Amino acid sequence: ALSSVEEELIQSLAPRKVRVKNFTGVREWKVLTPLDDFFKASYQTLPVWNKDWKVRVQIASGSQGLSHPFNIAPTPGIHVGISFDNETFSHRLDYEKVEFVIICKYLDALFGSIICDSGQSLQKMVDISHSTLLPDGHIYLHSSLPKYHQLPTQTSILGKNVYFKEYNRPSILDFDLRFDEKTNQIITDLRMVWNCKNQDIYIIKENEQDRVELGVFGPQLDSGKFIGERIIIDENDNNPVPTMITVSPRVLSSNLFYFNSSIIPAQGFHQSFKTSVVLPASQPNCEFYILHIFPNSFLVDPYQISELFSDNVQVLGETDLEIPVGVTSLKWGSVVLAKEHLIEQKDNRFEFNLPFRMRYQPVNSEGSQKSHVVASAPWPLIVYACENMVDDGRAPLFAPTPLPLSLLFSPTTEFKYILPPKEFLQRNIWPSEAVKVPVGQLDHLKFVERWSIFFALMGCAWAPFLRQLNS
Repeated sequence: ALSSVEEELIQSLAPRKVRVKNFTGVREWKVLTPLDDFFKASYQTLPVWNKDWKVRVQIASGSQGLSHPFNIAPTPGIHVGISFDNETFSHRLDYEKVEFVIICKYLDALFGSIICDSGQSLQKMVDISHSTLLPDGHIYLHSSLPKYHQLPTQTSILGKNVYFKEYNRPSILDFDLRFDEKTNQIITDLRMVWNCKNQDIYIIKENEQDRVELGVFGPQLDSGKFIGERIIIDENDNNPVPTMITVSPRVLSSNLFYFNSSIIPAQGFHQSFKTSVVLPASQPNCEFYILHIFPNSFLVDPYQISELFSDNVQVLGETDLEIPVGVTSLKWGSVVLAKEHLIEQKDNRFEFNLPFRMRYQPVNSEGSQKSHVVASAPWPLIVYACENMVDDGRAPLFAPTPLPLSLLFSPTTEFKYILPPKEFLQRNIWPSEAVKVPVGQLDHLKFVERWSIFFALMGCAWAPFLRQLNS
């Protein structure tokens, strides 16, 4: 809760039915269930899942409402992370491979807009065969939300058997599919997040074999403690129990530590992504990282980066220097992870300048007079990664580590985030930077062809003359 909690906030209306009255804050809905039960509820029959496969999908809307300090949202768009038990499987990302088809069908059944057949239209869809390989055999894809695509609701994923009737689209969806050694079952872990304002929320337990637990916490006592109420919904008319929870803070104080980013220049083919960070003092067992996610219109040259930063900056993903935008073999984009390679300024301010280039865009169709297209890239994630966390198998409350950080670091890593200034967060969207990229005109092709021939002939005629002068 982001406002003061009123008395009788949780109200028992009937056996198995509860209302949270006039709630303002961040609401997280989470369901943990075996894979077979999950798809049985949604009336879908799919091929057998391999227990060695791990898949995680995060979908974040453009307007996430970054108002809660413990709810760290991924970069807007669709994120897909896949692992085959530490086995490199980039060769399996092919429409002819059985593994690819099975995983793809599961994802498409859940979220839609996923291409599982090379003959499908690329419009409004996400092609996971364009994923890129990360260290330790992980596969990762990031895509902007396809046009007209909406985040699913619980009802659209689980059918009618949900604990409350919710038709509003969430700000964040997080889906994790993995093998659980404790229960010896394949488990689905589905999490959805909404921002609420003065809303009555109804929770109904429809299946008596399920366990439904509700907690409302707030206000915040200090940096890590919350008070609130908790209730287990069952046949008995139970009363809410006062509860206090302790949560490790996930962000550093935005009043003291923050960052700004910008792209210079904002037009052309050669730019630099400049990030200025106000940092705290270094901590034991912790390192500072900057994580950039670039769509494929942006090209980070790994050879140039290696010369500038040695091994402190990794470029992962699409690094082909020649492929223009629009070629089918082009991957979704790239990830750049920079470790503590900053230029110290003053007053605890540090800077990191990442050079990059823009790929050539498709030429304008005949008759079009457009001289530029606009390509955008989100601001980076700024984190302290601390290797002092005990892996107890539980995800951090309110804030599982977002993709692709969870693929690049071990499960024992604890992250502290530095956020943009408050004025950016109040806009309820993660900031981004845009670049105007010049494009060619198809109408100019005939002139280019004619003058190319002319200058080629002139060069051939000039060469003998030069030899005579030199002799």
